[in-house]
Amino acid sequence: MATTAVDKQNAQNVERRTIRPVGNICEDKDAVILRLEMPGVNKDGLDVNIDADTLTIRGSRTPYAENVQYVVHERSDADFRATYTLDQRVDREKVEAKMENGILTVKLHLKDEVKPRRIEVKAE
Repeated sequence: MATTAVDKQNAQNVERRTIRPVGNICEDKDAVILRLEMPGVNKDGLDVNIDADTLTIRGSRTPYAENVQYVVHERSDADFRATYTLDQRVDREKVEAKMENGILTVKLHLKDEVKPRRIEVKAE
């Protein structure tokens, strides 16, 4: 889903689209893993931030070329933004993020006390 917003950081006050990146969220026994598609965004254009219970992900891609008269211009310059509410199971100190081939992977490790564990049964 796309919305239009004014990019306040742009000195020319040019309108830029803000797009919610598409992706998947899965969970295994150790972590919650987000995989978000953010084509054209590199590491320097990313901001992954946790503030209290909110994970905010922002990405910005730069135009291919400036001052060009396009014959066909299908790819718009846009910023990506997504926010997620974290529950208490997520260890805020153990978060990993990596960007590879336009896919941002964020791994949110679960706290040790909420991970499944095996209970040893003793016999008398």
